[in-house]
Amino acid sequence: MSVSDDLNNLSNDPQVPKDWQPYAEQVGDQIGSAIVRLPSPTATERDLLLGAGFDSDCWRINGPINTRRWMRYDQEWLYYYKFDVVAGESEEVKRADVEEIAEWIKAKKPASTNAETDGDCFALFMSDLQLGKISQGISSQDIVNWYVNCVDQAVDQVKALRSAGHKMPQGAIVGLGDIVENCFGYYANQQYLIDMNQREQNKTARLLLAYTINAFIPLFDKLTVAAIGGNHGERRDGGKVKTDDADNMDLEVFDAVQEAYKLAGVELDWHIAEQNLSMALNLGGTSVGITHGHSFKGGANSAAKAEKWMKDQVWGLQEVADCRVLVHGHFHHLSVLQSGQRHLIQAPALDAGSKWFTDTSGQESAPGVLTMRFDASHSYGYDDLKVIVPQK
Repeated sequence: MSVSDDLNNLSNDPQVPKDWQPYAEQVGDQIGSAIVRLPSPTATERDLLLGAGFDSDCWRINGPINTRRWMRYDQEWLYYYKFDVVAGESEEVKRADVEEIAEWIKAKKPASTNAETDGDCFALFMSDLQLGKISQGISSQDIVNWYVNCVDQAVDQVKALRSAGHKMPQGAIVGLGDIVENCFGYYANQQYLIDMNQREQNKTARLLLAYTINAFIPLFDKLTVAAIGGNHGERRDGGKVKTDDADNMDLEVFDAVQEAYKLAGVELDWHIAEQNLSMALNLGGTSVGITHGHSFKGGANSAAKAEKWMKDQVWGLQEVADCRVLVHGHFHHLSVLQSGQRHLIQAPALDAGSKWFTDTSGQESAPGVLTMRFDASHSYGYDDLKVIVPQK
């Protein structure tokens, strides 16, 4: 579908090579491409989108911008920009949403939760929500409802553990990646199996993270919020990553919410990855490694893949080399492996699963949210591991 049949009145300009004639094309609801002529050699993303006829609040440029220029017969330079577009949100729209969340936070009147602590730590892991994905009759709204229910159950779990004598001055909310589903680039019919565009996925994820933080703030003296990127957060083209590891929508969700809490004047303990695909955290005195799991290679199953990856990190003296516990996602089911003095814990997913995987393997895993209590005095470094299953 053409966005503009005669873009800039130059679609047949004989001065322009055929491959650079201005045009704009939208394919379905999620992707498109364009070539735009503008008089400026320093056009902004907004300039280019508007010049191509795309709503700059609902689309963004995907990948690099190729630029060329020619001198016309009258000695005027002509500037041409070639780029792909993808449905998403502009910086202006995201900023407005961040400010709205900040006002919501202020209305709740939470206190800063970043005091120095010494003791055990309760942790909740956000893993593989894949917001936007439709699976086996389960919608994104179902996932939202499930997650909110799990957070509410986690609050009750904290209160029960306190009643059992565990002080837990520190709390942690840890994003293990694949918080959003993304819209294309992972499997051929992905656009058919989503019910949220990218902007809606991102906005919903931000609200869920803010809901979790506000639920936890009154419970702890210190609240750590950490995030690592997953593969569904990557920006891809033709199945391949188009930018770098820091450009990840899972991380953008946490970046935006961090900014909202700063605007609201609430101080928390934030740890958001940049280029790194793994990270070490101090939770309750236990050194805990986190990664999504898509970088694992080799091994007969997910536990073996995690063990091999961890051994390679140790030999390479990477950040997670000294961690007693590694927690990761990606494989959508619970697994606990003891390897020497370390434990490798695989978090389940909250999404409704893969019909293709069930059809081909006969296996499925119930959705749930992983929680546990980290305690350096425990021989394992943790205790009270639980998968909270949503009450549907």
